[in-house]
Amino acid sequence: MAASRLCCRQKSENYTDVVIIGNGPSAITLSYMLHGYRPYYNGAPHSNSILINKLRDNKASVVEQDLEFLSEGLEGRSTNPVALLWDTLSHPDADLGADNPSVLDWKLEKEKVIPHVVLGKTKVGGSWQNMEGSMHTISQNNWMELPGCPFREWLAKRHRRMDVQGGRATVADVRSYYEEYVEDMGLRKHFRDYHVVTSIQKVFDLRNCADSESGEVEHCCQNIQENHCFLWEVRGYFTKVAASAHNVKDMEEKEEENQYICDWSSFSEDLMDQSADAPSSREEFCFVTPHVVLATGTYDVPNRLGIKGENQPSVLHSLCAFEQLLTDGVLTSSSSPVCIVGAGLSAADAILMALNSGIPVIHIFRRAPNDPSLIFKKLPRSMYPEYHRVASLMKGETENELYQAYPRHRLVEVSSQMVFLKPCSSSSRSPSPHGADGSIISVDVSCTVIMIGSRPDLSFLANGGRNLGVVPKWQIDSKHNPVDVDLFTYQSVHEPRLFAMGPLVGDNFVRFGIGGALGITNHLMQCSQKGGL
Repeated sequence: MAASRLCCRQKSENYTDVVIIGNGPSAITLSYMLHGYRPYYNGAPHSNSILINKLRDNKASVVEQDLEFLSEGLEGRSTNPVALLWDTLSHPDADLGADNPSVLDWKLEKEKVIPHVVLGKTKVGGSWQNMEGSMHTISQNNWMELPGCPFREWLAKRHRRMDVQGGRATVADVRSYYEEYVEDMGLRKHFRDYHVVTSIQKVFDLRNCADSESGEVEHCCQNIQENHCFLWEVRGYFTKVAASAHNVKDMEEKEEENQYICDWSSFSEDLMDQSADAPSSREEFCFVTPHVVLATGTYDVPNRLGIKGENQPSVLHSLCAFEQLLTDGVLTSSSSPVCIVGAGLSAADAILMALNSGIPVIHIFRRAPNDPSLIFKKLPRSMYPEYHRVASLMKGETENELYQAYPRHRLVEVSSQMVFLKPCSSSSRSPSPHGADGSIISVDVSCTVIMIGSRPDLSFLANGGRNLGVVPKWQIDSKHNPVDVDLFTYQSVHEPRLFAMGPLVGDNFVRFGIGGALGITNHLMQCSQKGGL
């Protein structure tokens, strides 16, 4: 009897159409759209009459329309046209100071669901889980919102007081908003918290056949690479103990609202140490999918100076760790000064934390205090008084006995209780008298906090994702070397069916970052209509 050959596709239980890596606001919004939610123009007036006329002429969901046509001619604070389209519809005239409601209404169309999973290292919210809860966001609170749930309405329903300081939300409120959004919108089943991705590699989508008599599996053709497309195999591990620890934390937060343990990773590690003998505390996972979306953000790995002594325990690279020292009472007003390095907002936050706790600060930064490229120059004084307070200290316009600035200096070495720094230039034009002759200065400190930015952790990709950037072979960086993607589909120009969104493509603000969800969903729907994902 001749062998009966049936060529079939083997889909395992771990197959899904899309795997999203990261669980911050960009990933949440993409999950919302893949779940079947669709945006429609609601007929409200808008200052951009050309765009509105285009939408009036097409009654289909914005997801089903030509995004290149809709975004033509739009201008704004993003280089990605679909992000500008999203922002124009969601926050009309926001850059002109207006506070207008979205002109989009959302409808759940269950027949449009695209199966997917969202893998996150932490609870829902991504990097927002690692920020100090009482801090205020840089953006206004309505710019932090996700589709279908106005942030102000969410605050009102929970009897939260609207912040009077420029309409900026606290990190704690934003974090809670994102967590509850996933639950309220019915997205929870798609999310896998505490899932750490360790590798992504290509596997071929084989349609093998089996001999009906021997049962031996044979390849359906000789040239697999030419005749078969590939899938992505996403591997990693899930830590059960970390999830259990956060369940305990949730209970504590309900008992005492707005009290957050920031450095929870350390506590989780302690729990794992205590549960070393517990079975299945760490389990491996594997998903197979034709589409992977990178939505990891760019805050995973803090940048380092690469100087002698930087690996000492007294040197910190995160606000969370510094806040924990203050919370635990390790640092007091009688301590030696804290050395804070950097001239961005994170460094400013560290300075404010220290000064508000009565801790003396020495502040080291390479630029001149009047450098026009400093971020403080771009922030309205009325909305960001605390950051302008730091800028005033840096320039010497305001004096504080607890604060000492070292502008145009760089840190060259750190010991356990001392730092060594020198001027960036021995020029007499240096605005600081410290070390004007170029000599090295030593200062006693209690600890050193280095806040000079961060980068994404793409170690799960081949070569750390260096082949994906606008500048090939260089490290991915949201400002200088974002992932190179198609402007309308957000698909990598170097790797088909690999997508990136949010800070990875240069959209560092939530109001623009979540726009990638529109482009990706639009592309996937087109693929589905043309013959399947």
